[in-house]
Amino acid sequence: MMQLEVSFRKGRANQNRKAWCVDTRSVQSDGGEKFFATKDEARNYSARISKELIRSDSDSWTWTFQELSEVYIASIEKQVREGEQSNSYLNEKVRHIAQFLGVKVNNKPLAETLVWELTTGQIELQLMDQLKVGRSKKTMQNLFGSINKFMKAAKKYGCRETNPCAGVEIKFDLAKPKRKTNPANIQPDVITKIIAAMDPKWRLITSFAANTGLRQGELRALTWGDILWNTNKVNVDKAFKHQDGIGATKTEAGNRKVPLGKSLKKALQEYFIEKGRPADSTLLFSHEPNVPSQHAFRNQHGKYTKANFAFSKKVGQPHTLRSGSALTHAHFLKAVHQACDDAGVAHITWHDLRHFAASMLLKKHSNDLWEVSKRLGHEQKSTTENIYGHFIEDITEDDEEDLLALG
Repeated sequence: MMQLEVSFRKGRANQNRKAWCVDTRSVQSDGGEKFFATKDEARNYSARISKELIRSDSDSWTWTFQELSEVYIASIEKQVREGEQSNSYLNEKVRHIAQFLGVKVNNKPLAETLVWELTTGQIELQLMDQLKVGRSKKTMQNLFGSINKFMKAAKKYGCRETNPCAGVEIKFDLAKPKRKTNPANIQPDVITKIIAAMDPKWRLITSFAANTGLRQGELRALTWGDILWNTNKVNVDKAFKHQDGIGATKTEAGNRKVPLGKSLKKALQEYFIEKGRPADSTLLFSHEPNVPSQHAFRNQHGKYTKANFAFSKKVGQPHTLRSGSALTHAHFLKAVHQACDDAGVAHITWHDLRHFAASMLLKKHSNDLWEVSKRLGHEQKSTTENIYGHFIEDITEDDEEDLLALG
């Protein structure tokens, strides 16, 4: 462990300077002297700073956050290439680390700050207040989870000895309104326009989501073996997790079998034959980098590209997905937003398609809320009521009968 010099300066008190000094100039290029009134104060400060100055065989102890981020993202890219992590995981980490590096500590960009210099107090009193602006509780939990992993990596690489994120209370923007789906934006005629504006592949994916109400993670994890042709059902027993790849469904009730409508079944059969009758273990909807899509991704000139939203450490350099790999959240969001633009309707999110399916199920099974809850994978009817109560109210208004028939 590197030791700092704690020295006594004669005559400092006469110069209106505190007597005890911690000198960091011998170990930092931008080091200096910090003065304290007592020897104990100086020793405590020295011990804390020394704890972070750990020399290793590399020069990682001198890394800035920008340098650490490049190594960290490169390591995740390697994991993706080797099949250990998903592209959505990489996309998320790239986005979150960029947001983290965009804040300032002591009016200095965090990206230019030495990794070992960041303290828990600075995260709590400075960085958290910058990061929380415009972000909900859930968004901040996801963001800070990525930052925490980033700082754990800093310890692994030898940039510092401690994780300053430990014990930090997550803040979020209390003024950030919780997004609510506008029923007018998911009426059948609007959804029909959006689907019609898509290319054939995304038209099928979107129709599937709108008819079954599956969550995006469940949809991304479906394989051909989950299509139960003989019973006209879709087996849902897994989901694509935001950070951990394919795993269990969100809740135990998420394990279910959802009815497969006639038209959707026919479209899937045609798609099955078109794809060469894939094996049961093949993803139902996967990324196909060699197949151009009307709603893939547009570059800055408005031209369509086949690159996804994952970027390497050099901003703007696309990261290519393997053929047959899972679609990312970015694929879904881009597809539905571009279709909304082409259809001339207000933007909806992909999750709004689940809301659409829920509203249609509530109209179809207005007297059987439990059936709707089972279809959606909710553990309790109250969950369905709490989330879709406004839809239930609309239905009640539509079905209201006169208390006294007028003659």
